[in-house]
Amino acid sequence: MTNKRDLISGAPSIHNLSTLIKDRKFSPYDLMTDCIDRIKKLDPLFRSFISIIPEDVLLDKAKKIEKSILNGNYIGPLHGIPYSVKDIVHAKGLKCTAGSMIYVNRMSKKSAILVRRLDNQGAIMIGTNNLNEFASGITGKNSVFGDSKNPYDPSRISGGSSGGSAVAVSTGMVAFAIGTDTGGSVRVPSALCGVVGFKPAYQSVSMDGIIPLAPSLDHIGIITRTVADSFLIYDIISKRNTYSASTVLKGNNHDHRPQEDDDVNNVPIIGYPKDYFVDNLDESVRTNFEKFLVTLQYGGFPTRKIHFKNSYNYYPSWKTIRLYEAAKVHTKDLQEDSGQLSQNVKNMLIEGNRISESDYQDAKSVIRNIKKDFDLVFEKQCELLVLPTVPIVAPKLRQIFYINKKGGEDGDRSLTRDLLLRNTMIFNSIGFPAISMPLNRSSKDNPFDLPVGLQFVSAPSNQKILRIAGEKFEKLLWQISKA
Repeated sequence: MTNKRDLISGAPSIHNLSTLIKDRKFSPYDLMTDCIDRIKKLDPLFRSFISIIPEDVLLDKAKKIEKSILNGNYIGPLHGIPYSVKDIVHAKGLKCTAGSMIYVNRMSKKSAILVRRLDNQGAIMIGTNNLNEFASGITGKNSVFGDSKNPYDPSRISGGSSGGSAVAVSTGMVAFAIGTDTGGSVRVPSALCGVVGFKPAYQSVSMDGIIPLAPSLDHIGIITRTVADSFLIYDIISKRNTYSASTVLKGNNHDHRPQEDDDVNNVPIIGYPKDYFVDNLDESVRTNFEKFLVTLQYGGFPTRKIHFKNSYNYYPSWKTIRLYEAAKVHTKDLQEDSGQLSQNVKNMLIEGNRISESDYQDAKSVIRNIKKDFDLVFEKQCELLVLPTVPIVAPKLRQIFYINKKGGEDGDRSLTRDLLLRNTMIFNSIGFPAISMPLNRSSKDNPFDLPVGLQFVSAPSNQKILRIAGEKFEKLLWQISKA
């Protein structure tokens, strides 16, 4: 097999990598070597990883996979592909710290279901990624392991809480990563770091073996470079998982390649926000989003402007549920060893314990009504909703971590954090699938543009449209960026 250095950054997808590996034009060993070299070079600055499997173990595993493939035992598109998981996902033999000093020495005795499914397909886990402590936060800040930083500008945040996972994919340290998303924790850092972040419908992927934050809001998230890659991983780890080596080898219904349009005349109505989701946008976000809408209209795609009722209830109800459930899950940590918790987590648990059962149930009732509103939107007005993933580009670290002299949060900084969450958290509350993809690509004219994310949302019963539309518009955006 030929040695092609830096291939992982040049290949835009798992599909390209796996095709080269399958055709024996590139080896899993060389791919792993490239990933390890990138981690050594980049991770000290970007703080993507918490735990990394020893280099000799990784290279030995890659060499064995290479030998197996040469002997004709190719399993499928993940065979020999490196990946990582957020450090709240248990992986046997690795630490699972949840980004907290409390669990800094905790070893996982058993792997999460999704890890076992990925490993069974021949994927190679490299390690676990950095996160906000207990996955509580949207910034990538971690006082124990260091703050993960944005690959486009290290003076800016990566986003969180799956910030380390997004950074690892964006920089080519891994081909894909698994995170979790309770209010935007996969989609927000993916948008800020210029990669694809997919939050499938609620409970479509098992959370077994993953430390919860707020169980009714928690979703698995998948971070990749392309939409097709995200759905490849989803097919493998989802509860309906019928993906196996035998079905791949027999060619049955599991084509991981980008999809061609089944019917070019079957164009969905695309809804876009009239208000709320497009309020207070950064100029860069607004400009890129409006250009995309114009592109849709010139391309003949039917669009419809939509007003969202009760939007003033989105954040308060989500926050009440998140705080209440997080306190139920993690209060024992506050009681047992509060001295090692960050002030952010302490405040979350204290505030959550002040919320009554009645207030919690009221918030759940509000969400049920909001879900009915969205059900009607997708039933009566559109099949697909498009909106900016995040209203702002990645803030500077000092813009969001600043603490004023009185010891409390500065008002402008708190507002910044709320904006990061605003366009994503409601889809956790109602459990609808959503995918974020890069809206702007760096070009020769603007090589240092900060990424802007484009979010597509569908009804849970129509999740497949996210793949069809996502791939179509991904291709369109690539063409625009090269024009």
